[in-house]
Amino acid sequence: MSRLFFALRNLAMLLCLLLSPMRPATAWPAELPLVRIAHGAFSEKIAVMWLGAEQGIFRKHGVNVEVVAIRSGPQTMAALASGDIQIAYTIPGSVVSAAASGMDVAFFGGIINLAEGDFMGGKNIRSPEDLKGKRLGVQSIGGGTWSNSMLAIEYLGLEPNRDKITVLVIGDTPVLAQSLMGGGIEAAYLTYGYSKPLKEKGFPLLLDMAKAPIPYQGLAPATRRSYLRQNPQIIDALMRGFVESIAYIQQPANKEIVLKSLMKSLRLKNLRDAETGYESLQWMYTLNIKPNFPGIVNMQRLLALSNPKVKNVKIEDVVDEAPWQRLEKSNFYRELTAMK
Repeated sequence: MSRLFFALRNLAMLLCLLLSPMRPATAWPAELPLVRIAHGAFSEKIAVMWLGAEQGIFRKHGVNVEVVAIRSGPQTMAALASGDIQIAYTIPGSVVSAAASGMDVAFFGGIINLAEGDFMGGKNIRSPEDLKGKRLGVQSIGGGTWSNSMLAIEYLGLEPNRDKITVLVIGDTPVLAQSLMGGGIEAAYLTYGYSKPLKEKGFPLLLDMAKAPIPYQGLAPATRRSYLRQNPQIIDALMRGFVESIAYIQQPANKEIVLKSLMKSLRLKNLRDAETGYESLQWMYTLNIKPNFPGIVNMQRLLALSNPKVKNVKIEDVVDEAPWQRLEKSNFYRELTAMK
């Protein structure tokens, strides 16, 4: 009898659920806008994106960020033009070259606003002069490693054509480090996390880029101008997310979390290598994420050596300072900087 009672009661409850009016869709929280941010670099410099997404900092400010890797600048710009991604975390080479080809794209912030990283020589290289007639490895022509390498060579008084330095497209930073160690190339620009093990093995440091007075704009967020016009709230949310992620990375209490993220994202096996990257982020990142005009102009000059079309690009057309100006005037930014 009791079994029949419970069976009838459960049936009645099921009927009530089926016949009751559905909950209005407006009662559910709205889905956050999805923003795909693409990067081509493979270094600790992507940490602001990785940690911002992993720790929910971007979601806190109203956007759901997905970080994706795209190997080359032209592919990144193509994905941006097609709408497959919304933001490119990229360098002036990609943006200025795309603008020279007619794409309406602009930087709206600046994350890495100074030259940094190590220009390393092979084990048998003793001075910059030894690079004459040797092989230099890069990830791609016009990319970040190429730009830093060309600036380093220029600063050291060398010139690739005159000095018969062969520029070879080898691969990303881990591949470049491996090739330098194995003797496949005699020079390469490496980020600090990858240069430290080589220095410990006796490979020569030819130039610490951070110690050279080179105007430079490194990785920075860029997007189509139409996206900037149509989505100012999303752009402002991203800008808040960038600076709060930087503050999070530089908070000593978060060191272990940041190290774990670097080890996972960079596929590092040695904690010391992650710590090298972590330490560089403490001075490489700042809360001043304004685009670096002199740095972009310097990159345009360098690019014009191989692509004369970029000379026709007006720098003011590939930079939008309005998002930075809005962030700088906000109470959120004032309060965040006051805590530093």
